[in-house]
Amino acid sequence: MAIADNIWWTRKARIQTEKRLLSNARHAQLLLLWYSFVSVCASIYYLRFNTQSGYANVVWVMFSVLVLCVSGFISGLSYKERAAIVKDGYESMNSLYRKSQKGNADFDEITKEYEQILNLSENHADIDYQSALCVTYLNHNCPRDPEKGLDRRPTLYVWLAVIKWFFIRSLFILMLYSLPLLIFLAMKVSGVSPE
Repeated sequence: MAIADNIWWTRKARIQTEKRLLSNARHAQLLLLWYSFVSVCASIYYLRFNTQSGYANVVWVMFSVLVLCVSGFISGLSYKERAAIVKDGYESMNSLYRKSQKGNADFDEITKEYEQILNLSENHADIDYQSALCVTYLNHNCPRDPEKGLDRRPTLYVWLAVIKWFFIRSLFILMLYSLPLLIFLAMKVSGVSPE
């Protein structure tokens, strides 16, 4: 039954991987849209209100070049394609898990098939497995009952790692969204922008 448990938990971790990759794709697209919008607005603002400031124009041209470079970098990461491959893998694991639950299951064959499915896509990150532990524990009907419950439970370390990851990720995303506004404010405070 250990192979069935491994398949089940790997599937849960890969589901978290897909969610993380799709979230990254969504934020990347929103950030590119936001940065492009702010860049255009800043260019119009400085053309209209501060035509003498050479620094502001240089800063916003550099920002526009950054947006262009980041868009190429993000397309190279191919988040959506990777998420689709991971999804295909965990869907294949679902049928393999059902096969492993049968009384007459050939565990050697199941193990080989499991290893083949694992090799089809990238491995999940540690945080994906830890998130899967926490989410499953919170959503399970009887997480504390050893007879009906889960074979694995999140430890205090896992809870803290997931909370820390969520906090750092949220802070990083907030910083990325506020970067153009911080640049504008820094220019305003430094006297590059008009009063």
